[in-house]
Amino acid sequence: MLMLLLLVVGCYVLAALLVHLAHWLGRGRVQRSKHYVLITDSGQNNMEWYLRMLHAFSRWMGKDVRLTVVDRGASEETMAIVERWRRGGKEVRVHAQLPDNGADDGKNLDGGRKAAQMMWMLQAEGIVSESEHAVLVDLQNPSDLSKMPF
Repeated sequence: MLMLLLLVVGCYVLAALLVHLAHWLGRGRVQRSKHYVLITDSGQNNMEWYLRMLHAFSRWMGKDVRLTVVDRGASEETMAIVERWRRGGKEVRVHAQLPDNGADDGKNLDGGRKAAQMMWMLQAEGIVSESEHAVLVDLQNPSDLSKMPF
């Protein structure tokens, strides 16, 4: 009976030591943050839900999530939601951008070329850095929503 008790206590001590060892080894690693760039247009009814889910994902996974909202003609209600979120202490950056004067008004980022141009423009303006591995999500494009972590 005493041997079984010592075996159980030994297993608990060994498990505690392994947890401390894993924490000590992982302490020096740089924690990567994800940077999501949300491109909003005129009809964003779900902006608050996107913001809440990204921050919930951040808390749940223990990773820092940075958000930038690119305003390409968003409604006043959408921008009020983002502004209220910023005043609440959350880190959300807003970048206003005028739409292009092209044939499709420059709003749809279906082509990889337009998405790359948008990313280069954001890097040139200092909003996104190369090391951040930013995720560009056009909220008007349903296929882009698959880039979200939820």
